[in-house]
Amino acid sequence: MTRIAWSGTVSSSLTAAELLKFRLLAEGLRISTRALDALTDLNGGRQLTPADFASTSGVILRLDDDVWVNAPIPAYNPNFVQAPDCTLDLDDHGLFIHGEALESRAGFWLAPAYHGDALTASGRRHNYYAFTHGDRVRLAPIQGCAMRCQFCNVPYEDAYATKDIDEMVATLRVALSDPVQPAHHVLVSGGTPVPRDVDFLRTVYERVLTEFPATHVDIMMVPVDGLFDLHRLRALGVHELSINLELHDDERARSLMPQKHLRGERRYLDFIADAAELLGPGRVRSMLMVGLEPRDVTLAGVRAIAERGGVPVLSPFRPDPVTPLRDWLPPTATDLEETYLRAVEIVEAAGTYLGPTCLPCTHNTVTLARSLPGGGTYEHGLPVLA
Repeated sequence: MTRIAWSGTVSSSLTAAELLKFRLLAEGLRISTRALDALTDLNGGRQLTPADFASTSGVILRLDDDVWVNAPIPAYNPNFVQAPDCTLDLDDHGLFIHGEALESRAGFWLAPAYHGDALTASGRRHNYYAFTHGDRVRLAPIQGCAMRCQFCNVPYEDAYATKDIDEMVATLRVALSDPVQPAHHVLVSGGTPVPRDVDFLRTVYERVLTEFPATHVDIMMVPVDGLFDLHRLRALGVHELSINLELHDDERARSLMPQKHLRGERRYLDFIADAAELLGPGRVRSMLMVGLEPRDVTLAGVRAIAERGGVPVLSPFRPDPVTPLRDWLPPTATDLEETYLRAVEIVEAAGTYLGPTCLPCTHNTVTLARSLPGGGTYEHGLPVLA
């Protein structure tokens, strides 16, 4: 097992629920038999977690103080969630988390109906195209990825292929009108296209933005050659862009994400600056992973993004069992807490914040409502919770 060794002492005034978030992200969660039986029934037999990606492999919970967390569980992360101290339990008043002298009431995010056995017109499961997390549906136009980053499960699980655009649009309509957990905004995300499929992905962006003009649509993608026409996307009403650095350490990036490293970090930072200038404040964000490089390097990346008008997002590294980094331990709760506190100092000095501002979308990020403008937002509505 490998873990970056970080030093430092944390001293803060975080609440029990906020401290629990960092502990749950780092160590995971067990679910008591009583709570599991109740949730299995409430969830209609669907899987308890939208586990389509390494960082979404846990159960989504809303704790006290508007704290949202994606807590990994042994079923999906047996490589590091083995004997967690924190438990999701049930009493006469409902669900609650307890462990290590910390406790919070909890709301459990119910999986949408289409996460079950719902099929498209061609007979594929809708989850081939999309998954809902919190209040947002993530659309994946490409199966697999042209890149092979060692921390990402996508290239190790799926062969590369493009997907049918009509079926993707139909799936979005299903997700947005789901009777159990309707999504309220859209993220069009990876994997990265090969050069021959750049036009295909441009067509997907145009189609989604045109078909759903009243819905906030975000795009998360690498700025590959010829893909982004920022003026056209702005005219079509794109809400936000995510241009993720992921790693700021040059040698770590070279070894863990070689294809992305070859493009050069400067290219990503320049694109973030250009997009932020065109789209305006708060509409271009960039994610860095916590736990795969020294903390000070990650924080330098936070500063680089903020200085260019971008909104930094911190995502805790979660080792997926199918990847080469399956034995690399995630950062500790203390690591996450100290990184959060120091990153907040950096972004506040730069006149920005750690994203995202949508509270349900903070579930798998090192973000707390206390440091968001206005305490964060539920502009799309509160997801359905048990």
